[in-house]
Amino acid sequence: MKVPTPEVLLALRAPNAGWLAALICALDEAQHDPNFSETQRALVHRLLDADSLQMPIVAAAQERLARFEEDLRADFAMLEADLAPEPPAPTERRRPKLTLCVANA
Repeated sequence: MKVPTPEVLLALRAPNAGWLAALICALDEAQHDPNFSETQRALVHRLLDADSLQMPIVAAAQERLARFEEDLRADFAMLEADLAPEPPAPTERRRPKLTLCVANA
């Protein structure tokens, strides 16, 4: 089913469209993830068609989301560490060499 772009764009202009925007952004991210399977997509359709969500589902989703966020943080930290420049090697401080000159008188 094709989503009517003008209708969605108009709906997103409404002052109370924050949740709609959040869901669209989350769905866009999910659709770019190869792990977001057809089974999960079908479940999303069924959840959207439901009048309400059962509390065990909501609780399990919140718990799983917390783990997902931790995984993302760990991935980001690892990526950040890979991109961080190497610290400069410590330079050895040497005392200047002094040469004694003897003047013949």
